[in-house]
Parts: sequence; C-alpha cells; structure tokens
Amino acid sequence: AGETGRALAAATALWRFWQQRGHLAEGRRRLEDLLALPAARGRTLARAKALAAAGGIAWWQEDIAAASRHYDEALAIERELGDPAGIADALYNQAFVATAAGDFEGAARRFQESLELFRQAGDEAGAVRADWMVVIRDLAAGRWDGPMARAEQVTATWRRAGARYDLGNGLVWLAVVYARAGRPDDAHAAMREALALFREADSPIGVASVLQGLTYLVRWQDRHEDAVRLAGAVETLRERLGGRAPLDFLAAFIGDPEAESRVHL
Repeated sequence: AGETGRALAAATALWRFWQQRGHLAEGRRRLEDLLALPAARGRTLARAKALAAAGGIAWWQEDIAAASRHYDEALAIERELGDPAGIADALYNQAFVATAAGDFEGAARRFQESLELFRQAGDEAGAVRADWMVVIRDLAAGRWDGPMARAEQVTATWRRAGARYDLGNGLVWLAVVYARAGRPDDAHAAMREALALFREADSPIGVASVLQGLTYLVRWQDRHEDAVRLAGAVETLRERLGGRAPLDFLAAFIGDPEAESRVHL
C-alpha cells in the first residue's frame, strides 16, 4: 500500500507535465492503471489527488464523461477526509464539467463554494482561480465589464506571483473578453504574451489554446478566411496531441467562429 501510494503521488505530480507537453494518452494510461490496482482502491488522499489528475487529463482529451466520473469520486473522497482546501479543489474541477454541460448556474455555484473554502483554508492561489471563474454567470449573460475587470485583476496577481502557466491561460481568457468587449488591440497583445509564455514552456497544448482563442478574435474582426485557417490548425494540433481545451460550450454564449466564418466564404 505504501509503494502504491507513492506511485499515485508521483503520477499525480506528473500530470501537468503530460498535459502541457501533449502526452495525454500516456498520462491517462499510467494514472488509470495505477488507480485500478487493488492496493489503490482505499479512500485515501493519494487516490483523491490521482483521480483529480486523471480527470484533468480526460478533460483535455475532451472525454467529459470520464472526467466527470473521476472528479465525482475525488470530491466524494475529499468530503470524507474533510480538508477545506481539498474539497475546494475538487469542487473547482467538478464545476468545469457543469460548464461543458451548459449548466452555467450550477458551475457558478460550485465555483462560489470552492472560492469560499479556498479562503477558509487560506489558499490564496486557489481562491484566485475560483474567483475568476465565478464570472461564468456574467459571460453566459453577455455581460463583459465585470469579467474583464476580474480577468485583469487575476492576471495581475498571477504575474506578480510568477505563476506562468496560470498567467498564460488567464491571458487567453482575458484576450477573448477584451475582443468581445470591443478592444481588439488589447486582445491581440494578450494573445501574443500568452503565446510567448507557452512557447517558452514548450507547451504545445498551450499553443493550441492560443490558436483556439485567436479563432474567435479574427472571426469578430470579420477575417473569415483567417478564422477557418486557424480552426484547421487547431484541429491538426488536436489530432497530433490527442486533445485540446474542450471549449465547445463557449458556443452557447460567444458563438462558433469556424461555422460562422464558413457562411461568409
């Protein structure tokens, strides 16, 4: 049991490496093989964290059903263990599954509970992540001023903290919000910075996220051919990496840039 726990902890620590470098299939296989071991089936902290890691990889593979199963079990274990930070992190993960299902109100409730628990635990980094995502309600309603101000605050916090991965992802979101709010120059500047960060980190999945975001930006500038080309580049990366950011739910409130652009060609 001790060796299995250490193996789970090691695989959990590697999941972001697998995700950022595009080794999604390998990471998922290793995590799920470990989780299936008889010695790994106890309701332990190591299992909860490994489930969260496996759910994260499944999320980036766009396997929302598998991500949901892993996240649900992780949350159940974290609630049994009773650590506020652990419960907060599990709720934060589970909220993304709700967004993928179009349940933005349910997602916002989970993000809000996560935020409160992160604050209770004194986890500032976790609170920043959850605080930004609470604005999903505003995004779904087409209200951009609040999310824009929140995204600016969050990216400034990550910049000060030197959290370069979080900063890169935050800049992609900030760029999309800037573009939707009619600030294309600021949007492209944020995307350029995000791209530089992901290239520096040798993160092809981060580069794919930037290209996804750029597809929206150029669509809103009526650059329809560019939007279709970028969507094609994203699909090529998706096939090579075995996944991408599963952002199809965004179509519910900011549209489908490829489909909308093809109408004009």
